Amino acid sequence: MATQQTVTILLFEQFELLDALGPLHMFGLLPEYYQLQIITTDGQNVSSAQGVSLQPMLSFNDDIAAGILIIPGGVGMRFATHNEHILSWLKKVAPQQQIICSTSTGAALLANAGLLNNCTATTTQKHLDWVSQFGCNIQWQTSARWVHSNNIFTASGSSASLDMSLAIIGHQYGDATARRIAADTEYLWLNDPDDDPFAPLHLVK
Repeated sequence: MATQQTVTILLFEQFELLDALGPLHMFGLLPEYYQLQIITTDGQNVSSAQGVSLQPMLSFNDDIAAGILIIPGGVGMRFATHNEHILSWLKKVAPQQQIICSTSTGAALLANAGLLNNCTATTTQKHLDWVSQFGCNIQWQTSARWVHSNNIFTASGSSASLDMSLAIIGHQYGDATARRIAADTEYLWLNDPDDDPFAPLHLVK
């Protein structure tokens, strides 16, 4: 693949900061391949759960190019999942994207929009009971770091967004490129999609 792709991340109030900035950082290290942009419903700043405000480039009134769409998680997903404006937009733009991604509870939005129906997916095991109420016939993987099903990638917890991003880079441009980016960031890539070392922690009551 030689053409530059657009990586669009949808932000909402109280999104999880690492879910958003982790993937943007990884993709942003390959500017020859990826162009980054942030979108919100109205084009206004939104604040993360950690209190950091980010300024978007786009609103739902703007067209976005086909590429990679990322949905982060966060405490605000409890509200975003039921936001009809967001759901309608997602249903419209998702079919145009080459790859659709979610991290953590972001899978709930994909599921409620019907995008995960009859697919295999994962989410943070900490909130699996809540996320799994959405969608139809989704095979939720309880020990996966990330899952690739059709053109959809879903990651478990926040740091898994980094592993998933590297997996997408590897999928598109080769494992050597993904490993180079991991080395450049001094990040220990957990590159086994079926092994999430943090999943068992959420089984302890």
